[in-house]
Amino acid sequence: RHIGSSSPFESLGRCENRIMDLVLNGQLATAPRKKPLLRGRSGSFSHLSKDGRPKAGKSDEGPIRTANTAVTVASLLLNTPPLSSSPSPVLFRLRVACQSFGTTVHVSANAELSVNGSETCAAQAAEQITYSLPMGAQGNQTDGQLLLEGFPAIPFAVAHSKVGSTFIGSCGRWRYTALATPHWDWRHSVERPTEGKAADLELAGGVLSVQLRAATSAEVKRCCQQQALQDAQETGDYDELHAQLTKARLASVDLEHLERAEEKLKLMRKQRMHVAAGCGKDELRQQMSWELITAPQGSDTERPCPVTDCPCNEPCNPGEVLSIISGAVDQCLGPGADRLLFESLVEAALASEEGSVWPAGGKLIFSAFDRNQSVNALVRTLESANQQRCAQMMLKLVQSSEATYGGFVSAVQVNFHCTGESFHDQHRDVYGAKQRAGPNCACSFKECVGTVCYSLGSSRLCRLCSMVDSFSALKPCGDSCQGREEHRWLRSGDAMFFNAKWNQNHTHGIPKMSSGSGPRISVAFLLGAS
Repeated sequence: RHIGSSSPFESLGRCENRIMDLVLNGQLATAPRKKPLLRGRSGSFSHLSKDGRPKAGKSDEGPIRTANTAVTVASLLLNTPPLSSSPSPVLFRLRVACQSFGTTVHVSANAELSVNGSETCAAQAAEQITYSLPMGAQGNQTDGQLLLEGFPAIPFAVAHSKVGSTFIGSCGRWRYTALATPHWDWRHSVERPTEGKAADLELAGGVLSVQLRAATSAEVKRCCQQQALQDAQETGDYDELHAQLTKARLASVDLEHLERAEEKLKLMRKQRMHVAAGCGKDELRQQMSWELITAPQGSDTERPCPVTDCPCNEPCNPGEVLSIISGAVDQCLGPGADRLLFESLVEAALASEEGSVWPAGGKLIFSAFDRNQSVNALVRTLESANQQRCAQMMLKLVQSSEATYGGFVSAVQVNFHCTGESFHDQHRDVYGAKQRAGPNCACSFKECVGTVCYSLGSSRLCRLCSMVDSFSALKPCGDSCQGREEHRWLRSGDAMFFNAKWNQNHTHGIPKMSSGSGPRISVAFLLGAS
């Protein structure tokens, strides 16, 4: 009855095991002995004779008498504490070591836990806390969360049988690094935080070790990018989520977060959310026709800064190069190549998978479906669309650009301007990691020597502005410096080239056309440093 068995035979077996455990642990003793009681290979007590009576022997107190040493099951059980007074099973021992900052900890689980130790740890200190489960509440495994001050909740599980599993952070992991940084307002291009916290965790052998330290710069970047990825998943914007997923891969965000975002993208594609307004094939076929090309006549204009000796008014500052080459496409590819290349690119866009044309900054971009803007990715897309001749023309333009302007083409961007309402915001081309790109720009930038852009189709004005901000080498003439502004015409087949020095001191863009305009394509090559 004390053991709680339902069968007399089962009760007898459990009693024997219980008694043996108590004797071996030293909780029960019948008389002083020189040797401890041992269970033999047969499972019987070594000090008992075959008839169950104690063997005769000697001790410091003389011979052992049978009447004084006989022990019954009932007397043993009546003199032992009940099972309910046994110590509670330990879930794990938590060891926390703090380096540069202190913290408070808390463990929540699917069972009520008893805590032995302080859950507050000061900087440059260490604490050990024991968490125990109530009797009978173990099951196959215990699931819970580790709560560290300033960190997201960290899931864990501790197995109590072969059916359960033990992990920290995510399934299958015994080691995990939790990261925490201040909130990052990435959508408004706020500077990314530079400092953060890290917690190195390891769960093994019934001990959960936590080492708190300052996060490295790579860990800060990864944590911030993970936050941006989670924010993008909540908005339901396909373009934003696609861009943040690409950036998260580059930042080595944990695989589970990447897989969750990929599943969300697949679901959005099934719902056709990847085809933005104005990017459908019927709309492109209707608007991007050579028959709609416009070529208005006009001359270049200039508005200088009112201060005559302002540095912004210099047409060309030392080291700057800006040139517009008329008919550059025909010079490279032959007569009529501008129209042929225009129509081939449109046909390739119509033959490619929907989603290969996507909106960005007032215009559309045609690229590989995964938005990889390398030359090889674009050539593969053109060949897949059965536009081998167009692919060869693009490669020839690449070779000519590299031979003429130096460097190598590290990226290509094909912009579609369907109507005069389209535009390209004023901007500098991003030539390195020091420059800040847009919040959804997923390009991997390298040091560049310049940009060459080929214009195809309708004529459009290009706006060029001198800058006196912190990135520019030009100094303002005063607090009211207005800078210098130019409007230059880019006609079909023209090329515009500028080097890194000019890009540092100026911005460029394509404004809307008030009088209307037909379709235009621009092919821009970023020239990486050799």
